[in-house]
Amino acid sequence: MGRYLSRFWVELILPLYSVFAVFAYFRPSVLPTEFDQSVLEGAVVWLLWGIVAALSGILAISAMFLCFYLLYSPFYLAGQIRQMVGPPKWVDRGELRFYLGCFVMLCLLGGLAITNPPVALSAFIILAGSAQILWRILV
Repeated sequence: MGRYLSRFWVELILPLYSVFAVFAYFRPSVLPTEFDQSVLEGAVVWLLWGIVAALSGILAISAMFLCFYLLYSPFYLAGQIRQMVGPPKWVDRGELRFYLGCFVMLCLLGGLAITNPPVALSAFIILAGSAQILWRILV
C-alpha cells in the first residue's frame, strides 16, 4: 500500500506541480499576495504555501538527479564506445538505452536553450517533475 501511494505522489502530483510551477512563473498574478482573511483562512493559505515549499524541495532534488544523469550521459557513452564497436561483449541494453535517452534529451535541451532559453527552462522543470515516469520509460 505504501509503495503505491508513494508512486502516486511522485508520478502524478509532482508532474502536475511542475506544470503549475511553470504556469505560475509566467503568470505570477495567479498567486495570492495579500492575506486579508480571518485567522482560519490565513492558516489555510500558510498551509498551502508549506505544501508548495515541500513540493518545490522535492522538485529541486529531482532536478539535481536529472541534471546529473543528463550531464553524465556523454561520459558514460564515451566509455562504452569500445564495448559497442569492438569485439562483442556483454552490454546492459537497458542501461545503454537509458543513457542514450538522456543524451538525446541533453542535446534537445541544449539546442532549445540556445534558441529559446525560457522555453528550455520550462521544459527542464517539467522534465524534472516527470523524471520518475521518464526513468521508467527509458529503462
